[in-house]
Amino acid sequence: MIKKLRSQAWFLSAVRVLGAATLILFSYVLASSGFDFDDGRFWLLAAVVIASLLGDYVTSVALSLVAVGCLTFFFAPPTFSLRVEQEEDVVALIVFLATSIAITSLAVKVRRISEEELLQTRADLARFARVAMLGELTASIAHELNQPLAGLVSSSNACRRWLSNQPPNIDRANQTLDRIVRDADRATTVLERVRSMANNRPPRKLAVNVREAVAEVILITRGDIERNQITLESNIVDDVILVWADRIQFQQVCLNLIVNGIEALKNVVSSPRTLIIGAERDADNHVTITVADTGAGIDPSSSGKIFDAFFTSKPDGMGMGLAISRSIIEAHGGRLWASANVPRGAKFQFTMPIYCG
Repeated sequence: MIKKLRSQAWFLSAVRVLGAATLILFSYVLASSGFDFDDGRFWLLAAVVIASLLGDYVTSVALSLVAVGCLTFFFAPPTFSLRVEQEEDVVALIVFLATSIAITSLAVKVRRISEEELLQTRADLARFARVAMLGELTASIAHELNQPLAGLVSSSNACRRWLSNQPPNIDRANQTLDRIVRDADRATTVLERVRSMANNRPPRKLAVNVREAVAEVILITRGDIERNQITLESNIVDDVILVWADRIQFQQVCLNLIVNGIEALKNVVSSPRTLIIGAERDADNHVTITVADTGAGIDPSSSGKIFDAFFTSKPDGMGMGLAISRSIIEAHGGRLWASANVPRGAKFQFTMPIYCG
């Protein structure tokens, strides 16, 4: 959250203004309490380092200069003046400024490196979760590939028969070749989607068509949906809803929620098994994506923990899917939440900013 705010110019400006005001007030309190020049240098240096942790390099330099001014005004004789009469005080102020800038700059650099390592760790964890989920969907992916591959074999045999006729039936053979190309393209599409989701590449935001991206995820999970006799309802009416997002991460969130919905519906016996996927624009320049099911719903005793890392209600679950999904959505400037689906089941919704390019 702090990292996201730190990227905003207004936040950095606020840190600098409030930091400067705090240093001046702190210096006045120290001087009023009888602290001397050396004590003031120590406490002001500590205050500058703490304040600069919220800002950037420019913030650290600016607050260091303010601290030098405070030392000059409140502690260096003559006090309550910006004049410095003693040569050793001038040297001490220069050393203080150099030390303050060096320490705060180092602190900013260490913080930035730590944030980058955290982002990389989070990205690696998200990729591992994608690969694990694709592993769970092996049967579904195999089912999706089996249909076009079986079609390829059948159409190839039919094409051979049409060409072996005397005279060869060229029109029927051409029609069969068209089916072969269609089935081959479908199998290639499935493989490309699986490979792209397992890829290890840095996030890259661009305009993503919600309808197309969700359809690709459904293509991967369709075998599981059909095998469990689940009715899929799509309420994405608008053909062109574009969001500003990393396509793979957006699809990972959709995949996590759809797979959770399928899991929730597997044990439903006495009522229809329905999975609803929808998307609509809202008034805040965002798109709200909904994945709802008619399963057993969310246990009220665990409703506050479902987005926590390593919390899971499934015997063989890792407890990372929803935690990673929320992290992805918040990194895109959206939010993810869960609620009860009326009259039965659970509803997960998340928002993404609309692409305004």
